[in-house]
Amino acid sequence: MDKFYFNYRNEKDVSPRSGLLKVQKSVETLQQTHTPPGSSQLVRLSNLKNSINDKDPKTMSKSELKKLLNSVSQAFNQVNDKNKEETLPIIAKCIIKISGVQESALLSVLQHPFVSSLQAPFIDLLHRWRNSSSISNGEAVAFLAVVKLIKKLVKYTDDTRVLPSWLFDSTFLHTIADCLTDIATSRKYFDEKHFFSLKRFTRLIRVYTHCQLRWNDHNDNDKDKLVILLGPIIQRLTSSRYAHIFTNTSKNTTKMTIIEKFYLLRCPSFLISYNGSCLEETMEDLLATMLPKYITILNKIVPLVNDWKRPMIQAVNYLLKIIDHGADRFPKTAKLVSGNLKLIDHVLALVNEPLFYDNLQKKSSIETNFMNTALDFLVNMRSDPAILAHMKQALSAPIFLRLTSCEHKSLALHANNLLAYTMHEEDIKAMPNPGLLLKNNIKILKTTINKKSDDHSNTEQQLETLKGLIQHDQIRDELVKQNDIPFLLKCADTLTGKSYALVLEILWSLSFRDECAAALRSNSKFLKHIETVSKTTDDEQIKKSIEGLTWVLVENPVMLERRAKRESEEKNEATPEMITVTEEIVKSDGTKELLTVTKPAPQANRERKFQYDIMISYCHADKELICKIHKFLLAEGFLVWIDLNNMFGPAMSAMADAVENSEFVLVCMSDSYKQSTYCQAEAEYAFSCKRRLVPLKVRPRYRADGWLGFMIGSRIYIDFGALDFETACKKLIAEIARQSQRPLPSKAAAAAQPKIPIEAVRVEPEMSVVCVEKKLELSEKGSLAAYKNRKPASDFIKIPMNQWRESDVLDFLFTQKFIELMPLCEMFNGRSLIKLYRMCKTQSGQTFTFLNDELKSTYKTKLPFGIYVRFVSAMEQTLATQTPHPVKKTSIKNVPPGPYEEASSQIVYDYAPSISSAPFDLVITSSASSMDILRAVEQYGPNLKRLLNV
Repeated sequence: MDKFYFNYRNEKDVSPRSGLLKVQKSVETLQQTHTPPGSSQLVRLSNLKNSINDKDPKTMSKSELKKLLNSVSQAFNQVNDKNKEETLPIIAKCIIKISGVQESALLSVLQHPFVSSLQAPFIDLLHRWRNSSSISNGEAVAFLAVVKLIKKLVKYTDDTRVLPSWLFDSTFLHTIADCLTDIATSRKYFDEKHFFSLKRFTRLIRVYTHCQLRWNDHNDNDKDKLVILLGPIIQRLTSSRYAHIFTNTSKNTTKMTIIEKFYLLRCPSFLISYNGSCLEETMEDLLATMLPKYITILNKIVPLVNDWKRPMIQAVNYLLKIIDHGADRFPKTAKLVSGNLKLIDHVLALVNEPLFYDNLQKKSSIETNFMNTALDFLVNMRSDPAILAHMKQALSAPIFLRLTSCEHKSLALHANNLLAYTMHEEDIKAMPNPGLLLKNNIKILKTTINKKSDDHSNTEQQLETLKGLIQHDQIRDELVKQNDIPFLLKCADTLTGKSYALVLEILWSLSFRDECAAALRSNSKFLKHIETVSKTTDDEQIKKSIEGLTWVLVENPVMLERRAKRESEEKNEATPEMITVTEEIVKSDGTKELLTVTKPAPQANRERKFQYDIMISYCHADKELICKIHKFLLAEGFLVWIDLNNMFGPAMSAMADAVENSEFVLVCMSDSYKQSTYCQAEAEYAFSCKRRLVPLKVRPRYRADGWLGFMIGSRIYIDFGALDFETACKKLIAEIARQSQRPLPSKAAAAAQPKIPIEAVRVEPEMSVVCVEKKLELSEKGSLAAYKNRKPASDFIKIPMNQWRESDVLDFLFTQKFIELMPLCEMFNGRSLIKLYRMCKTQSGQTFTFLNDELKSTYKTKLPFGIYVRFVSAMEQTLATQTPHPVKKTSIKNVPPGPYEEASSQIVYDYAPSISSAPFDLVITSSASSMDILRAVEQYGPNLKRLLNV
């Protein structure tokens, strides 16, 4: 039997009709044609044929089926090779009989030698189909019979491991893969005489699709068994023929052709049933190629949506399924789609079409299935900040609100989720009864949880929806009114895994409302519960939520109380600082006299000092732009605290410490920032600590509302989403300078404010930013080769570093063998180099990261850490050996006071001490206020150059 090959060449090429009875009739015709007389072997085959015909498959027992297959195998083994071709009708008849038996009987012969021996003839048949312009009627009958048998075998068994091994053998699968490749490259398969053979082959692909779906349902380890077929399937889906067939499919046809069905339904079905190890890479490559082509296809067919019939709806449904496949696990999909936002516009337009929303059913229908696919796609896409912002700007909330009343449960679940995240505060205020929206969602959540299903995905999605809803203040108020806190506390007791983590995050978000915090704080059982879980869980999300809850409910109130008490005590106990001031007075007779008096120092003189200039509060989703802002601020010389190493946030106490020790807090506003409970905790604490808040819009056209809008209030914001980066940075520096004119309250007198407000002077400083546009031509050996042959020409070591020219800096770096730093410092003079050194000393890790990233992005090389350390050491040593020229101390007295300020004290200008950590040209030591110093510098600034030349 293993040596058997089909050798039919002379039959008339007639394609058989589908259906088991018609196949049987074709077999009977073949049997009458292929029974030559006189051969004993053929007589035995003829008797076997008659025996098979006498059997009724529906009543055949396991033993009878096994006996029949034994007889068939024995007869074939006795047939000479020259008579092998006469056995085709008998094999086809036998396969048909097997396909018709009862399920239990069929499963009993899965490993029978006859079933196992079908591999070789079927492979030969596939080769004949590929290599011939057509196949005979007999071959087509056998083709159909084998495919039907395989389909029955897969249908009747839950465990694919008991199926004949040849179905998943690499030789067999490679043969199928070769056929798939030929279909794409040869036009012969588009001929009508090949349609029915292609139909049988398409059924075989469908059988393998069902195998993959079964492995997914059972979380099987065999998900890569059919990966051999994945490549050829992807080639079909990325071919120009796919796009051609899609756009040329008739919009109003009621039935697809075999070719259309193969390209638009069967190939997509196989891909979306695959969940093996190659899926992420496969989808990334496919979407990078096809997303623009998908948009081109939709550009042509979406305007004609009112003419769509079932085939076109199915085709677009599978197109969306392709894009959406794996999107719930791989963020890269949404990132790729965010660069093709026209696709989102098309999907929003389709879900707003009466063709679909007017024909929704409680159970499945073609319109309901399409709408469910479209909404599922949008749910997975809204995780990307750019896509969510685009959907909100498209005012899509009313579209989803209409669909929340749909009776189809999955569709309604998706609609509620999208509504929760796309609503604006104004949308909720416009609702006649927003409490009903919350009530319905809580009801659905309770019903879902009570089902106690092993599939927790619906519970998780419903909790995601609730999490989105409670970001709106009015919904939080409704939740308190409806007394839903006890229900959520019960969920925290009963749910596990991701559902439990979501409940904790929801409770954390609610804890910012005083009423909710009071309810949680008074529940000792809940506090004890989260304390116990925090000590045992390894889930980072759960740990983070418990830490946040503990911070809001326990630690933060204690810290704020202690802080207020400490400041009050300091205010009451603080001894006013006394200063001696020499003032010029005019007597009644007109003469002038200098008078020295001692009095309390002005409040502004006791201005608080901070460890950091700026803290950046942002959401990880906006990291790309924030990193650019961070690098800009570092280059401007600011001391910046930012969470770079742990993008999910440090410990709450570390965050609080950063807020308390930063003068400014940049609040980087976006939808993602507002949704993040951690970001809210950060912003709330900065607000309560009275830090100087500078709001930045980091997404185009973002509007702050809810808790974030209340916190920002009427503050001036910098719109990085609308302005070019350089312009926005200039406005940021100007805003920092403007706010710096208003001194922060000191620790000892935080509440003390002048009775008459000091008029703020808006400062618009010019930014001295050097943009290095010169790029060296890279040699074949690397980007640093041009610097390695430098010949120092200057005697830089005898010149003070603050007077070095650009060539002196490069000579210093070359002499010290800091070649890697030379391209970064090419436009530096001595002062710039000293500034870089100060950054290295004060923010070592961040500066190293900045330099290393710059070197990698521009020159494709890395900065060795040893070079970085030696550079800092060499700078320290060089500065220590360069002593400043002696200078006379110059006193400046009697600085005229401002309109609402007291007279200033003595200000002394002096050179900085020779210490490596502060290589300044000039130090101003004074107990005067900042405003006094600025006015003095402005008045006596022209004399500073003379001081340096004394």
